[in-house]
Amino acid sequence: MAEPYRNYPLISMVLFVYTLILAAPYAFYRQLQAPSLVWTLTGIGVLFGVVLYIIIWLHDDQNRKKLAALEESLAEAERNKVDAEHGHDEVLEKKLFEINIINASLNREIAERMQAETESRELQKKMELILNSAGEGIFGLDITGNVTFVNTAASLMTGWERDEMLGKPHHELVHHSHPDGSPHPPEQCLITQACTDGQVHISSEDCFWTKEGESFPVEYVSTPILDNSRLCGAVVVFRDKSTFS
Repeated sequence: MAEPYRNYPLISMVLFVYTLILAAPYAFYRQLQAPSLVWTLTGIGVLFGVVLYIIIWLHDDQNRKKLAALEESLAEAERNKVDAEHGHDEVLEKKLFEINIINASLNREIAERMQAETESRELQKKMELILNSAGEGIFGLDITGNVTFVNTAASLMTGWERDEMLGKPHHELVHHSHPDGSPHPPEQCLITQACTDGQVHISSEDCFWTKEGESFPVEYVSTPILDNSRLCGAVVVFRDKSTFS
């Protein structure tokens, strides 16, 4: 508001000169008569004052409207800012709440999985203890006939360590030859057939071979493993006939 008031002297001077220019012909026409001149100058002064007042009032009124509009704009901007901050806080609070829910769900799921894995390991450990305590040799085979499990009795009878057998073809390790030493083709192996045809195969006149290359007579049962009707391997239970004869 200080800037417009600095223009008032200039406005007044311009208006005064303009008024003199308009009144000069009339004063000259009246031939500068003293009474008429006085009245003329008085009228000029009054006209000058009225016009100056009107201009200043209009100017101030315009400035007041501009100031009011500016104040309204600032108030609106402040309201928008407050609304935006409030909305941002609500969105942030909502997102944090959703994140907390997700974290709680994940933590619960992780805890459940850890518990399930712990129970699975404990069950597996118990099963291994039971299988390793069995007097018969036990092999677990996958669909291709590779060894997935060996109990203690099977390891002792064949002379192979568990780590040496896991992942290797069972037929090549212990069932590769007939008792007379002639080759035993894999396609004729009843144990391998159980992994492919899904049938139980039993033999009481066969032999296994040890790591040292010695054979021993065995009888065995090769039973397919089904998971939801899907064939996924076989389990072989055998015993050394020379030991149990």
